[in-house]
Amino acid sequence: MKKNSKAVCALALVVFLLAFLLPSSTAGAVGGFLARDRYPVAPSDGGRGGESPVYPEPEEPVSPQPGNGQKDNERPQNSYSPPNRTLGRQGGFYVPPASPSNPSTPPSGDPPLNPPEPSQPPAIPGAPSWLTADEAKAYLLLNEFRIENNLEPLQADYELTQVARLKAQDMVDHDYFSHVSPTYGSISQMLRSQGISFSRAAENLSKAGNVSQAHVQLVYSTKGHREIMLNPNYKNVGIGVKPLKKTPGIVMVQLFTD
Repeated sequence: MKKNSKAVCALALVVFLLAFLLPSSTAGAVGGFLARDRYPVAPSDGGRGGESPVYPEPEEPVSPQPGNGQKDNERPQNSYSPPNRTLGRQGGFYVPPASPSNPSTPPSGDPPLNPPEPSQPPAIPGAPSWLTADEAKAYLLLNEFRIENNLEPLQADYELTQVARLKAQDMVDHDYFSHVSPTYGSISQMLRSQGISFSRAAENLSKAGNVSQAHVQLVYSTKGHREIMLNPNYKNVGIGVKPLKKTPGIVMVQLFTD
């Protein structure tokens, strides 16, 4: 009976010990599992104990140097690769791309320091004070017409103007309209008789209500009048304007020389 009681007590003690020790062992296994998730586990020393496990520090990647058996254009795994900054790179230093409002590089083809100014038409010379009001107006209209056709303006010549006045008055006095004067002859004869030297000369005649109308008649009446007014070989002009006697209006004489 005593032996059975001892056996029962021993069995009860074993059961009690198993019930007490079993939860502690399970908790330790879970903790070890969590630790292995975060850190490397040191190899087991066979249960000898006495030393804490050592966890190695992570190594930083080292870029290989040329000459260690690796080509220059190859990169090892896990090595650092800088971002692609080929745009704006000069001399090995990174230059940020220029903003549109502040370019860092000048545009191709530097502009000239002093760009040529656009060509301006020549200025119309002022009418000399010795011209009458009608003569001055006719002179300005003539030079405007030449400049509009890309020609140099004519210079008003005092001696030519005196001859043109003589011819205009002769037509008024003798009531004719012609290039040949009954008094002075042809235009070349008249110019030479008045001491005017020239290598070429021309004459335009117009009779109208006023100077503006006389100018328009010369521009649009015949091709010959227009060609004389726009002849680049002529440099000087004399204009004479006289009022008509029998009817309202004027007669205008233009004399051209080189």
